[in-house]
Amino acid sequence: MKKEKILLLLIASVVGLIVAGIGFYIYESSKNIPTEKIKKVAVIAPTPTPKPSIYLNVASPKNELVTDKRILTVSGKTIPNSNIIVLSPIDESAGTASSDGNFSLTVNLSDDQNIIRITAIAPNGETISEIRIVTFSTENF
Repeated sequence: MKKEKILLLLIASVVGLIVAGIGFYIYESSKNIPTEKIKKVAVIAPTPTPKPSIYLNVASPKNELVTDKRILTVSGKTIPNSNIIVLSPIDESAGTASSDGNFSLTVNLSDDQNIIRITAIAPNGETISEIRIVTFSTENF
């Protein structure tokens, strides 16, 4: 008796779902949307992002440098008269690139690994940054 009730409940549920699905399909297919209510979508081609006018070439230090000197010289080239900021974990240094774009600044290093961020700020406000990882160690390898 219990098995028949469960079987009857299962069959009734399946038949109910089928009837509800058919009713929903008929309801949705009978809808008419007036053409004036359909919105037109215009696809606009994307414009490329303009390339920045500023550049930053860091000549020294090379990335992942291991040095035994506590004071590090950061040098490179960027556009003329840009402001240069060099940040290390324990020190910061700022200056201005020369009229030909060359710069050279010094910064102190902490023990072990140092993440050095070199940022150039152009006179028009554009910025560009590079990161160098420098390790200070007095160990002999």
